[in-house]
Amino acid sequence: MEGQVSSSERAGIVPRPGLSAAPASVRGFWPFLKAPALPDRPARLSGAALTSTVRLLLLDLALLAPIVLVAGLAQMAGYQLPDNVFANMPLTGPLITLIVIGAPLMEELLFRSWLSGRPQHIAPPLLIVAALAALILLGPAQPLAGGATALTALVVAGIAAWRWRGRNPLPFFRRHFRWFYLAATAAFASVHLTNYTEGTALFLLPLVIPQFLTGLVLGYVRVRNGLWSAILLHALHNGVIVGAVLLATRAAGVH
Repeated sequence: MEGQVSSSERAGIVPRPGLSAAPASVRGFWPFLKAPALPDRPARLSGAALTSTVRLLLLDLALLAPIVLVAGLAQMAGYQLPDNVFANMPLTGPLITLIVIGAPLMEELLFRSWLSGRPQHIAPPLLIVAALAALILLGPAQPLAGGATALTALVVAGIAAWRWRGRNPLPFFRRHFRWFYLAATAAFASVHLTNYTEGTALFLLPLVIPQFLTGLVLGYVRVRNGLWSAILLHALHNGVIVGAVLLATRAAGVH
């Protein structure tokens, strides 16, 4: 009705031109990107949340489309991109499972499970990293000590997640959420530098811009809908890429 003030107007958010007809989940990404803020609670698993996950996947793919186009034009012009470790690997069933299911699950747990700011979500990833560090540092020389330390860290992670369940986000985390969100996104993009077998990190940075953009969307999805939604979107994203590669391979006549 005329004279009523919408919640977005009360919050000082002005809809971007051309986005007024877009779903709320997509429209909300742009104000969030401008001023990342941690909501009190993510949305519960529901049909609406599943729908928003799919819509945000389309947003993710739309953000990547110009980069894919530029990369394709560069290759057509004769520019050779650095080799990717997955380029020469046959897409077998186990590898597809790792890319579509394993990687999204592991990466979301590591990079975005803790973005809720809640103690029960922050402690486990830190302890799991400590467990991995113990295996790497102590495992080769002292396998028993490394295994015992890693197992202890995993047990403590489980206890911490159970004991601190239901607690609110830490005030410090909420105040500085912008930086935690950006740090998680940057770390997620940076780890994909290991996909390339040649070139310095500085030279390769432009090649992980797609992962940075996807990380921005995944972080938004994680705090808006919950970790399950980020894992699902990540899996769908990787599935689309694998499907595109399989179709391109078949079109090229490579078996």
